[in-house]
Amino acid sequence: MTGARRSRPLRVFVAGTFDGLHCGHLFLLAQARRQGAALARRLGRHGVHLAVVVARDDSVRHIKDRAPHHTQRERRALVAALRLVDEAFVGYRDDFLRSVRRVRPDLIVLGYDQSGAWEEVLRTAGLQTPVVRCPHYRGHHLKSSKLRADVETMRT
Repeated sequence: MTGARRSRPLRVFVAGTFDGLHCGHLFLLAQARRQGAALARRLGRHGVHLAVVVARDDSVRHIKDRAPHHTQRERRALVAALRLVDEAFVGYRDDFLRSVRRVRPDLIVLGYDQSGAWEEVLRTAGLQTPVVRCPHYRGHHLKSSKLRADVETMRT
């Protein structure tokens, strides 16, 4: 490892829709930061830079099969306002690998419910970045869709 790379903070990459920010999202981001700090210590690096990519509105429609409740600008602003996050940006249209290349992460942390295809796509693109999966928040599935369903039930 070069001296310049060794002196910079370890870069951790997280991506998601973050539509209806909740404690499960905060848990994911805290876990990503913790995992990054542990890897930084093992590698003799100092600090963690947590970069979060927020899905575009059209990506949310594709992934969730519904329109987002908040725009991509609003979701990015909410994520960027969190102390855990050092950088937040909206992903690129139809090219999530461009987001990965922009961040140049040393570690990618996925949510428990994110597609397992990430690893294969990264390897096919020649990227050898380690990928780890975050456990469920408090051992339960906490999803924005479940929270929305609960709110709808309370309204009736």
